[in-house]
Amino acid sequence: MTLQFTPRPSRHTPKFPNAIRRYRVQMGLSQHRLGAVLGLHRSMVSLWERGLRVPSVPRLFRMARELGTMPEALYHDFYSAFPREGASTNTAAA
Repeated sequence: MTLQFTPRPSRHTPKFPNAIRRYRVQMGLSQHRLGAVLGLHRSMVSLWERGLRVPSVPRLFRMARELGTMPEALYHDFYSAFPREGASTNTAAA
């Protein structure tokens, strides 16, 4: 069975944007299979992919290893969304 990457709109705004689904599909894993490898139900993987929950640090590292990437790559957009310390958030003062 070939997995197909189809962008899916969500009615929920992701609180924790991530690239878990993209890496999972690249590795040819289903949510069910990734969940089984991590000892979880596929619904938890779905919650992570939709950005509604965040995995614990040990699970994040294990998931990254299973997906053949670094943990930082899975949540790159999440970390870059925060302003750097000392950076001005006021765009009007230029």
